[in-house]
Amino acid sequence: YYFWVGYIMKKILFLVCLLLCLLLAGCGPQEKNTADSGKVLYTVTDATGTKLSFSEKPQRIVSLNVSADEILLDMVDSKRLAALSLLADDPGICSAGDKVKSVKGRAQGSNLESVLAMQPDLVIIPDYTVEPIQGLRSAGLKVYVCHTPNNVQDIFKFMKEIGSAVGEEAKGEEMAKNMEAQLEAVRKQALQAAGDKPLNVLALSFTGPLGMRGTFSGVCYYAGVHNALDGMDIPYQGNLSEEKMLELNPELIITPSWDYSKKGDPEQFRQRILQNPAYKSIKAVKDGRVQSLHDNYLYSTSQYTVKAVQELAHAAYGI
Repeated sequence: YYFWVGYIMKKILFLVCLLLCLLLAGCGPQEKNTADSGKVLYTVTDATGTKLSFSEKPQRIVSLNVSADEILLDMVDSKRLAALSLLADDPGICSAGDKVKSVKGRAQGSNLESVLAMQPDLVIIPDYTVEPIQGLRSAGLKVYVCHTPNNVQDIFKFMKEIGSAVGEEAKGEEMAKNMEAQLEAVRKQALQAAGDKPLNVLALSFTGPLGMRGTFSGVCYYAGVHNALDGMDIPYQGNLSEEKMLELNPELIITPSWDYSKKGDPEQFRQRILQNPAYKSIKAVKDGRVQSLHDNYLYSTSQYTVKAVQELAHAAYGI
């Protein structure tokens, strides 16, 4: 008797455990990196080599990068954007202006709960934000990791890449083509104004000078000016000595208009350059050509880079 009772109880326990496992599997996060059902509309490969397939264009996109915010706001209907990055509301670094108000949600990659709350069908994140990627994917989210632009040519690719990811390949191509045409137009006008001697320009930030790394050299190219640090591999957050500043002798010095930490004062920064006795022989200081541009344009890796080129060309040549 006891044998049969024990046998039956073990069977019941086994069936209960099996049922619980099935229920938990059904309630857990589902893999969303492949098309859910039906015919695959398109497939893309991101910066990590991960392939994402879509049976329809994503309708709840979460962007975790301010330049991606700017591109998406001009690429898709805002109704398709579930959330933008936290920096979207900072006009000191985001160029989209009032367009950001059309999207209520804000999300942060390091806060998984804030992203999950948006119920996204696509998350766009830059490749320099490595830590959150695996967590987002482990939660079953479809995550597209973008290549970070290192020059202006990369920005064209960046726009096309985002266009492909959201199912708007033609729009991405069109935006990149229009941007390139605008840049070439500014360059042509700037070169005419510069003649045979492009202006020597030095750009500074709260974290150090803008050297060859990043997009600034490309901005200089299209603005028809010479980057004073061209050919110099200045490390991030590097410093220029007073001796080096005198040696470079820039004709125009660009100072910051924004500080990520919110602790720096842009005008005080500019005045320190103008009032430093050691710099009185520098051409830019002697001529009073120490000024700020809009950092939201200067640091942008979107279509708003055109604005940075236009501002720099105007500061240099008055065009």
